[in-house]
Amino acid sequence: MGEAADRKVTEIDEARQRLELDLQELEDRLPSPLRSVKSLVGLLLGSAVMAFLVRRARSRRSDRSRAAEVIVRIVRDDQ
Repeated sequence: MGEAADRKVTEIDEARQRLELDLQELEDRLPSPLRSVKSLVGLLLGSAVMAFLVRRARSRRSDRSRAAEVIVRIVRDDQ
């Protein structure tokens, strides 16, 4: 890599480390009950989304299995 590309990679790594440290500090400042509520809300939302996706997949399968045979009878009137 060139010198400019090396500098950019280094800057990105430093910015990522700063963001991770800032995020860790903010999480440490949160009171523990709030962290627990945040985890519980995440768990509930994730479960709801998964339940929705499973229900949707099952309904699509049942729609396929309920396929009906269609019979078309053509009657000519010109006799």
